[in-house]
Amino acid sequence: MGSKCSILNGTDRDVWITHGINWPSFTAVVGFLLSLATVCASAVNVNAGRALAVFDGFIGQLLLWHTHESQRVSAKLIKPGEKYTWPGTLSLHMRVYVMNDNLQYDDRACFTGPTAGSENVYPISKYFENLDVKSD
Repeated sequence: MGSKCSILNGTDRDVWITHGINWPSFTAVVGFLLSLATVCASAVNVNAGRALAVFDGFIGQLLLWHTHESQRVSAKLIKPGEKYTWPGTLSLHMRVYVMNDNLQYDDRACFTGPTAGSENVYPISKYFENLDVKSD
């Protein structure tokens, strides 16, 4: 039971695409949960609040480390008219990175389909507005 997400190159240019974890939303959720846990723990025990603060710092360092690692991912060349597709769980959101042959770059969060076997398709000319493109 899963769905897919596709980025459609409906432009007249070659593009390179890759995707990965949507770090902005992930770090916001983790930060909120750790803040909530710190408040709750400090209400119960002052030492537990300190332990969570150390853990919060550890998570922050781990997220920063992974951000640097994610920059080493290689992108896939997608010719005009082709699609870049990946499977995932229902409504999984990932950060998609697109660069065209003019070295213009854009990124955004994209979701897999909401129901089993469905597919969300994101045309580059519509969803990646920082790229100068001509639609076919």
